[in-house]
Amino acid sequence: MKSILMSGALALSLTSAPALANSFHVQAGSIYAGSGQGPQLWLVQGNGNGKGNGQNAGKGNGHKPKNAKGNGHGKSNAGGGKSKGKPGKGHDRAGNGGKPEHAGGPKSIKKAATGNSAKGNGRRAFTDDERRAEVKRISSISAPSGRDMALILGGSALGLATPQLLIAETPQDELITYRNCPPGLAKKDPPCVPPGLAKNGVGYDEWASYDDDRYDDLWIERREEWLRRDREIDPNPNLLLLQSDEIEMLYGLDPAPEGQRYGLIDGMPVLLDDQDYRSLLLVNQMARVTDGMVGAPVAPTAALTQDELVELYRLPRPGADQNYAVVNGQLVELDDSDYELLQLIRVARAIL
Repeated sequence: MKSILMSGALALSLTSAPALANSFHVQAGSIYAGSGQGPQLWLVQGNGNGKGNGQNAGKGNGHKPKNAKGNGHGKSNAGGGKSKGKPGKGHDRAGNGGKPEHAGGPKSIKKAATGNSAKGNGRRAFTDDERRAEVKRISSISAPSGRDMALILGGSALGLATPQLLIAETPQDELITYRNCPPGLAKKDPPCVPPGLAKNGVGYDEWASYDDDRYDDLWIERREEWLRRDREIDPNPNLLLLQSDEIEMLYGLDPAPEGQRYGLIDGMPVLLDDQDYRSLLLVNQMARVTDGMVGAPVAPTAALTQDELVELYRLPRPGADQNYAVVNGQLVELDDSDYELLQLIRVARAIL
């Protein structure tokens, strides 16, 4: 087993984040994390009284580990066989301590220019000094209790939600242990289904009946369509905040295989080949960063619903076709079509 010790000598200065400054050990197909607890951000828990489905909630559903992938068209056998681990029940509830400086409800903020989707939105790239300072700042911010994907991934394998899972009765702490129900889609109607597919009539039961191969096929279809579109922009990696090696250190991952790199979508680390990465860069380039998002106390390992993002970061309610997400540690706003692509990457390329 390869071990990586997260110490104060790391460039990310993770010693200032008690919940992240544990020893992390990595084995093919799995992540193991220490269980240290640190100060937690304030978070409103929307469904603390819900109950999971006793017969189906928490089952691994036999999905294959994906610690390494090829070029998007094949699956690795890393980790070997079917996962027998059960996802954690997530019984820890959101902390009820004091509110951080930015909490307290939504406020009006000035929107940044959205620009032309074919040309990007005119966002300015990070300078090296800006990026280093911001990475150091957010690395000291702990995810809310029950929402830290670094701890969840370290404790158990992620499962796939099935049609039998009673979404409305399943606590969010448990829902985020199901890889095919991203937190930003968990409270949508239908739940868990990316918006474009939902508009085309795909319901929860159909979406949850898919296996890994089907999710992979859906992502590749959308990726190829996305990359064929004519655009007047070139992908700019300097618009991403956290880089692959920083995500690797944050989660204690093995180095990405040659030709691949890590990304981070709503707390979930993903392993990307060149085509996947180009798609992520373009989606990120279409995203908007408003004045109110700059300097927000973003916890990069947190997996939060749309409502939780609004409450925690004091954002205005998104419009009917708008969505919030955290991409490589940066809070952004996306249209439905771009958000769907982002969530398909999260489902199909998740690190398990």
